[in-house]
Amino acid sequence: MLTTSHAAPSAVSRASQMGVPLWAPPADSKPNILVRFLKFCRGCDDYVWNSFWRPSMDETLRRHGRYQFRPVPSQAAVVGLMAAWSELRKILLADDSFAALVQVNGEKEAADHFRSLKAALIWFRISLDEDCRAVEARRGLDAIGWQSILALAGKRDRAAERLIAGKAIVGLAGDIVVLPGSSQEGRS
Repeated sequence: MLTTSHAAPSAVSRASQMGVPLWAPPADSKPNILVRFLKFCRGCDDYVWNSFWRPSMDETLRRHGRYQFRPVPSQAAVVGLMAAWSELRKILLADDSFAALVQVNGEKEAADHFRSLKAALIWFRISLDEDCRAVEARRGLDAIGWQSILALAGKRDRAAERLIAGKAIVGLAGDIVVLPGSSQEGRS
């Protein structure tokens, strides 16, 4: 796996300019639906861990982007999401494994610890589908763009897989680009 710490800066710059972009982190000013959903999941997790000390669910979730969604997730939807908390934690672990993978000076074992975000999201949804307490959560996910979340997670996972296979590189901006010469094979 190549990152900016493993290659000369000029090589990274050339690869970023010549390579096909596979994944680019969204600008902080305009996060995509996946980033907003992951932030909201972190808020749900934060609330579960700290609910004794922070009894106001609304305040905790406000800081984690609850009101950035249209429609805003209802209280019943949030409770439904938390009914599948063990699967929600797996989403966060998958997100953390991706962050470790693209770290400039990340751990060498990060590739071995990588977890698919799309798979974690699918298992999360299956868990919600099997829980009668999560009806409102399922409706809420569909309303905010569940299919878009899955599509972006799949795109990010494919970029990570190419990175792990040595067919892509992490650029200086944290983007993942196909190395020149490997752009045609395995594109999806």
